[in-house]
Amino acid sequence: MDGSKIQVRSETQDRDLDAPDIARGGLAPWQARMVEAHIDGNLDRNITVEELAGLVRLSISHFGRAFKQSFGVAPHAYITGERMALARELMLTTSEPLSQIALTVGLADQSHLSRLFRQHVGQSPLAWRRARWTPTQAGIALQVEFAGKSAFGTVVNAFSPSLTVPRAANP
Repeated sequence: MDGSKIQVRSETQDRDLDAPDIARGGLAPWQARMVEAHIDGNLDRNITVEELAGLVRLSISHFGRAFKQSFGVAPHAYITGERMALARELMLTTSEPLSQIALTVGLADQSHLSRLFRQHVGQSPLAWRRARWTPTQAGIALQVEFAGKSAFGTVVNAFSPSLTVPRAANP
């Protein structure tokens, strides 16, 4: 009789090895889509786990486990990652100051953006932006004015188009 129990157990184990990996315990596809759309549409404000759990009609604790199973990270980490992705996009495509970008992505202020950005990217937002940003990406044309043949002119600062920096005279 002991031999038959061992035999049955090994057949069950063999069947499990042949079965495809099925995600268990995560959010249903409609729940994942709904949560993701809600997060993407509300990054400019505070989003709570309670709000997300209520959206898909789950308890807070069950939602947290199911979310992590479906997305691979906790809800707060996912939201922060989405905010950092939007901040990177805005830094490359606009000339908005970092303080405005921080508010646009739902953070308290520029220092909050800087702290989180450094944690996620490993570089300050300003250094990251300067290394990658070009005025044409943000739809800004640099204006250089020369008076005749002289070397005087004005260059519009790429990070703040309203500021002008006088150019030095060439001998």
